[in-house]
Amino acid sequence: MSIIIPDIPLAVYKEKEKKIKLFPCYVNRASSLGYFVPELQGCLRRGVYERTRWQEKEMHDGRVQAIFDEGNEQERIVNRDIADAGIELIEQQRSYDWPRYQITGHIDGKIVCETENGPPIGVPCEIKSMAPHIFTSIHKFEDFLARPWHRSYMVQITLYMLMEELDIAIFILKNKSTGELKQIPVNLDYQMGEWALKAAEAINKHVADNTLPDKVDDIDVCSHCPFKGLCLPDICFGAPLTIADDPALESKIRDYLLHKDDAKHVKDLYEKQIRPKCQASADAMRGELNVMVGPYHLTGKYSKSGSFLLKIEEV
Repeated sequence: MSIIIPDIPLAVYKEKEKKIKLFPCYVNRASSLGYFVPELQGCLRRGVYERTRWQEKEMHDGRVQAIFDEGNEQERIVNRDIADAGIELIEQQRSYDWPRYQITGHIDGKIVCETENGPPIGVPCEIKSMAPHIFTSIHKFEDFLARPWHRSYMVQITLYMLMEELDIAIFILKNKSTGELKQIPVNLDYQMGEWALKAAEAINKHVADNTLPDKVDDIDVCSHCPFKGLCLPDICFGAPLTIADDPALESKIRDYLLHKDDAKHVKDLYEKQIRPKCQASADAMRGELNVMVGPYHLTGKYSKSGSFLLKIEEV
């Protein structure tokens, strides 16, 4: 008797793809505006496309949807843990609307905090789950500047503070691997708020005038943009993304990222096991690597001096 084992991950990802939907966008979403702020390496043109050409946006796949679903599930767990700890979390998913700048959004919730000389107030709170190596790299608000999607978090919470007319907010971060929590206090950054509102105004004007801002000249920004096929259809961004089912390599990468403080261990792991395998894969793909292994995005290419440069990101 032969047993046919189903491809369970494939079946799950196909089911999750049913959740992926594209909706019209006629406003500036607080959660996305950070991607468009020029002073934060954002692209105004993408912000205009989000409003005017939303139906042509490249959509993510079932694997990425699984990551989004996991983040939502982690948020629900943190909400429950906060409540179990006796801390009041109110106005969860409360909607915001700022007509003057055509900005909308919704917040994860507000933490009820005591005050010295008045009644308790609700302090805006955003809950974000993160990979271990990212979690351990963030200790203060400014640390969010290192990555584009984290800069969008900064703008998002800044806008909520402005709409609430408060100068304080809270990030609650969760380590996806260990469940550890971290609290990051946020003081209102008026300059960041000014940049965000200026970007919203510029996008609104372009939408009203049916015009487009200049294109940015940043391969890192453009290569990850969901409108790159519309904006730069003739540009090649390197090797096409492939998906690799390699549990052994995935496990080594996870081990490498979790033990970065152990210099000898990670050096041996990286130099003797991870990089050689990735370099061999790049050689098989004409010298450039662009592959997803589990939640890890591996990109690599040869420098002018001939050394192989590998970059590992968790998405």
